[in-house]
This record gives sequence, C-alpha cells and structure tokens, in this order.
Amino acid sequence: MFAALGTATCFAVTGLLAYDAARALGVIAFSFVRMAIAAVGFATYTMITGFDATMQVSDIGLLAISGILGVFLADTFRYSALVRVGPQLQTLLNTTTAPFALLLGFVILGQVVSGMSLVGAGVIFAGILLAVVSRDPSALGRFSGDKDGTVRGMLFGMASALMQAGSVLIAAPVMLAGADPVSATAVRSAAGAGSLLFPIIMSRKNREKIRTMTPTVARQALLVAVIGPGLGMTLQLYALANGPVGIVSTLSTTTPLIVLPLVWVVGKSRPGLFSWLGALIGVIGVWLIVSTA
Repeated sequence: MFAALGTATCFAVTGLLAYDAARALGVIAFSFVRMAIAAVGFATYTMITGFDATMQVSDIGLLAISGILGVFLADTFRYSALVRVGPQLQTLLNTTTAPFALLLGFVILGQVVSGMSLVGAGVIFAGILLAVVSRDPSALGRFSGDKDGTVRGMLFGMASALMQAGSVLIAAPVMLAGADPVSATAVRSAAGAGSLLFPIIMSRKNREKIRTMTPTVARQALLVAVIGPGLGMTLQLYALANGPVGIVSTLSTTTPLIVLPLVWVVGKSRPGLFSWLGALIGVIGVWLIVSTA
C-alpha cells in the first residue's frame, strides 16, 4: 500500500515541478521535452532487458493509438489545465478519469454501470464543484494558476481525463492479453513523443523555447519525466502486483490530498477548508467507483 501512496506522491510532486516548467516553455514544448526524455528512457530499458516479442503488430498499433490519446492529447490538455488552475485543482479534475471510463465503457462496450458507480461519479463532481466554488480569485498563491483561467482550465482538465480514459480503454485488451507493461509503456511513450514532434517542427516559437530553455527548466522537465512516468508508474505496477486492485487504485488517486500540503509548504499558501473537503470527497468518489468494479 505504501507503493500506491508513493505513486500518488510522485504525481503530486511532478504537478508542482511541471507548473513552473510548463509556464516557462509552453504546454506543447514542455510536453514534448518531458515525453521525449521518458521515451528515450523506456526505449533504452527495453533494449537492455528485451522487448516483448509476443506482441503482434495489431497490439503495437493499439498501444500507439493509446499513446497518442494519452500523451499527445491528454497531456497537452492536462498541462493546459495546470497552468490555468494550478496543481491543486488540476489533480482534482483528473479524478474525473474514473467516471469518464465508466461512460466510455457503457457507450462503446455496453458495460453495465452499477448504481454505486453512478453515486461515486456524482460524488467526484460534487467535490470538484465544492473546490471551484470555494476558489478565491483575490487570494491566489504561487501555484493557483491564472485569475481568469478557471473555466478554460476546468474544460481542459476534464478533456484530459476523457482522453486518458479513452487511452486506457484502447490499451486494455493488449494488457489483459499479458503484454509486458514496460514494453507497452515504451510503445505508448514513443508514439506520444512522435506525435508531439509535428507541432514542434511546425512552430518556430516552440523550437526557440526548447533551444533557449534555462538549466533550471531543463532540470524540472527531467525530474518530471523521471519521477512521473518512471518512478510513479513503476511503483503503481509494483502495488498492483502485490495488493487488491480496488485499494491500490484508490490510494494511487489520493494525489489531490497529497498535493495540498505540498502547495502549503512550497508555495506558502495554506489551502482552505473547502479545498481539503473537495479533495477528500473526490477521492471517496473514486473509491466508490473502483470498489464496485
């Protein structure tokens, strides 16, 4: 269970690290740098340990599509939300991945949605609503985002969650068939980085930002890539291999709670009571959904 909490902590830390770097580089440029580092890392690892030879071309194709949805689109939307509403609200918006996964499973696969799962989805959105209503534009701290970016940030955040849910749905058959998680992640990372390369090539502004980025921003991007996709996903896989899926999934999504004290300490901005309640309610909603899965 400590591994699952470690996963949530990794994602909370990367949210704070990514905040400054994404604002400095721009969302597209930062996403590309971060994902390129992760792709090179996973590719190197699979070259050393060996790529999963059991995966078919069709499996690799599905993982590539999953990577485009989960990296190019989901990450671009996620960091667009991050720079507008800050890590505190962005991590809470990310919990909507669970209800969006329910929706896609129902619409595309015809999966039955239990009443408790619907309650969980409602609880998640109630937690987000509470956090948004209690947001004070006149008292924004370092990690609070833009004063007038709440609406757009929320839309980007939920779009990210929807894309992430879709990417998981596409990759699920391959993973259920027994594909090696590291090899699968290497394919998804390469596809995501490759799809982000096109807007980089087409934009002189993005190329210039990458070329002139400061050592501080470069270190932040490196740490985000290592701590997030690297350490965070490794801990999550370890937790899933050694604990109940429902508990692990819930603990892994406690990021909205963990990020609050980090914002307090690093950003010197104490979150209000309703921020804590909103985060707690969101995590409870995720638990209600995964416990009935």
